[in-house]
Amino acid sequence: MNKAPYVRPRLLRSSGLRVYDIRPTTTLSQAFPHIKFPETYNSLADANQRGFELKRKLDAYKSGDRNDIVVDARSVETLVNHYKSSMAFMNLPNKVNSRGEIVDGATKRSYRGHLNHVLPMCVTNTPFSSMLVSNIDYDYCELLWQYIADDVSIHKANHTFKVLKRVWKVGFKSGKVKGNPFMMVELPSLPDREVMWTDDQLQGMIKHCDDQGYHSMGTMLTMCYEFCQRPVDVRKMKWANIDNKTGVSNFIQKKTGKQMAIKVTNAVQNRLHLHTRRNSDDYIFAYENTNRPFTGDRCNKLFRELADSYGLPEVALRNQFNKDGSQKYSSIWMADLRRTGATHASRSGCTDRELMALTGHKNPSMLVVYAKEGEIESTNANTKRGLL
Repeated sequence: MNKAPYVRPRLLRSSGLRVYDIRPTTTLSQAFPHIKFPETYNSLADANQRGFELKRKLDAYKSGDRNDIVVDARSVETLVNHYKSSMAFMNLPNKVNSRGEIVDGATKRSYRGHLNHVLPMCVTNTPFSSMLVSNIDYDYCELLWQYIADDVSIHKANHTFKVLKRVWKVGFKSGKVKGNPFMMVELPSLPDREVMWTDDQLQGMIKHCDDQGYHSMGTMLTMCYEFCQRPVDVRKMKWANIDNKTGVSNFIQKKTGKQMAIKVTNAVQNRLHLHTRRNSDDYIFAYENTNRPFTGDRCNKLFRELADSYGLPEVALRNQFNKDGSQKYSSIWMADLRRTGATHASRSGCTDRELMALTGHKNPSMLVVYAKEGEIESTNANTKRGLL
């Protein structure tokens, strides 16, 4: 990844990791005397974003356009920039790429995405970014939440507000704000996602992946369904996780840290011969075009490309509607296979204890999100009652 203007890499002697400083030219410092330099970022992506932002502002400054140049020190944009340079943001999980560079982890990338999305929004005549922090009160927050929910979704609004709570929390600790109005907004519970795959869709999609030369994706789909696991845990599966003597897959769930032990199913076993061990790593799955382990982004993009070329349909979201009253639809996700597999297991007669051992849940009440009840259960009930 190329560096943006003003970005200078630096190695930390204590850890040997690389960080990135924003070191201004004299012209930049004179144009923005209110900005305190240098600014230091842990990831090249963060530093690049800031460098290109400063370059854009300086170009506009030189051309005489001052509307987007001088950022009011009392504005939301200033507070957000303060948060991005804080330890609270910089200490969010990163990852190190093959070149030893620190790049965004999923959490940091998600936070930045939410902030970039909300800053230009105009709830009033003024963009959120240009609002004075002192004018952000409870009433404004409620309007902002509703605006995001109507424009995108309740899910997006809730997650954006969780990030803004963190921004204001850092500002409060730094003495830049007097309170946190986002804490006062009671966020509604998100509706459970109930999307599931049909057996025909799953088998058809697996065959399509194989036909297109992507056996890795076909096997990952099989394992997500049969093991009832999240895509991230399947994607990072290693040969060392599979005991050749017992045929049991032992691994630790990334989200929960729970130690799992799941017997390799016949369908998974029949596909493992499609994958060979590499000398460079022990991962089972590698992207066929590069023969390197999948990143989360590459896995998601490949799945979406294959799903679209196969024609995996959109499905209606139960009890969710657009602002105009029309039905909301969603594409089918790879992650929906976990719910689909757990529901199949439940309908096959598995007890709560057995389901918890399979999915890794610690609380039986959480299983209702994954093991969905429906027409099959009601039919079974009436059959047992002798009504059918």
